[in-house]
Amino acid sequence: VRPASVRMRLGLALLCCALAERACGLASLQPPRLSRRARRAAAPLLREVNVADLPLRPPMAPATLVEHEPEAAAAAAAVGPAVIEEGDDDEEEAGFEEASVVVLDETEDERRARVKAEMDAAVIGDANSKVVMERLKGQEDDDGGLAALLGSFLVFLDPTGTVRRRLWTRADFMHIHAVSGAYFLFLGIPWLVYSHVTNALDTSVPMATSGPFLTSLLVAGLVNALSAVPMSKFNSNKMLDMRDLKANGFTFGGTGLTTMCLYIAWWFSGDYPDFLRPFDIPIFLFWALVCAGTTANWEVMLQQNFQANERRRVKVPEKEMRQKAILYRLASWPNLTQLSFMYSIPFGGAAWLQQCTAQWPMQSTPMYHYGIASAMGYALSMFSETLRDRKLVTLEQDLLVLIVGFTFPMVSVLLDGLTYGSAVTISPPEYWALFGFGHLG
Repeated sequence: VRPASVRMRLGLALLCCALAERACGLASLQPPRLSRRARRAAAPLLREVNVADLPLRPPMAPATLVEHEPEAAAAAAAVGPAVIEEGDDDEEEAGFEEASVVVLDETEDERRARVKAEMDAAVIGDANSKVVMERLKGQEDDDGGLAALLGSFLVFLDPTGTVRRRLWTRADFMHIHAVSGAYFLFLGIPWLVYSHVTNALDTSVPMATSGPFLTSLLVAGLVNALSAVPMSKFNSNKMLDMRDLKANGFTFGGTGLTTMCLYIAWWFSGDYPDFLRPFDIPIFLFWALVCAGTTANWEVMLQQNFQANERRRVKVPEKEMRQKAILYRLASWPNLTQLSFMYSIPFGGAAWLQQCTAQWPMQSTPMYHYGIASAMGYALSMFSETLRDRKLVTLEQDLLVLIVGFTFPMVSVLLDGLTYGSAVTISPPEYWALFGFGHLG
């Protein structure tokens, strides 16, 4: 190879390296390429557009915004406008589906009309639910025979058929719960009124606290209470599932407390068997557990309602939450007062009752009235809860019925005190074993 040729090739190689290095340097000085989103954002929204030529914006007017959850919608719009929590854009977009109802410029009459329309249009039960009882709630019993005859009475009360369609369903096996409840309440309450009238007409004769009819009332009340247990399934197919708080409310608050008060009436009726008296203390402890458990269950339900409301994008109005708090606590905490009265049964016993009647000859009447009227009050309040669950009464109506059931026994005992005067006492410190009267015989 010639030296001149080598030198030429080496020079060309060095020149190429210099040019490549120069090109790399220029490339590094170029500004970074903008992303598509940045380029779109940087571009002006209106290019060579005369804003004056655009059409005017249509006028804004108040409107009702409704989401897809009718039950939550009715709750959220109960009173006044909803309060919407603040959050970032992603949370607002994700939480939009959770919004229930926003009602603007709605009067109280309009709200009531809307709530009634929503209740009329509600669909009870779920044909696709995994919970069998939820499926049965949506199946109206259209069988013939005696069931059709009894169900026709509901059509007589409500010609639209809504009440029959929502209450006369296959969820109630052979309609035992409905029939026994109708017997207990619709015959028992008139009897309660009748007993007070006859007592006032003749105060010299003690009221009968036993007999075939009164025994049938107690039995009907017991059947009604126990037949509610299989129907009390809302989130599970398991009976007595402690995780199903709503079912616990019906099972313990309804069945348990109604049965407890029937036991009180039975104990004061004069028909209570002597062989059960040695078991009065464990029976009392069982009822104490039922009362405490019911109170705790309702309180947990209430707290969960408040916590769930705090997480909602659209909150349930404060007024409705206060009403729920009153409803739940009237159904829970007063139950504990039953224990102070029941204390006299196991720890006073028959000797305590004999001392009471020796000092106040008619004392068995108000105590029997207290037991059976309390059972009717619990049965009535749970019937109202069932009506609200089937969208037949509102929260306000349910609360009113609960207050009536709560005052039932107190009014009955007060009437006995006014009727018999000094022949009875309605002052707890005077005759309760808890306060020392007749304690341990």
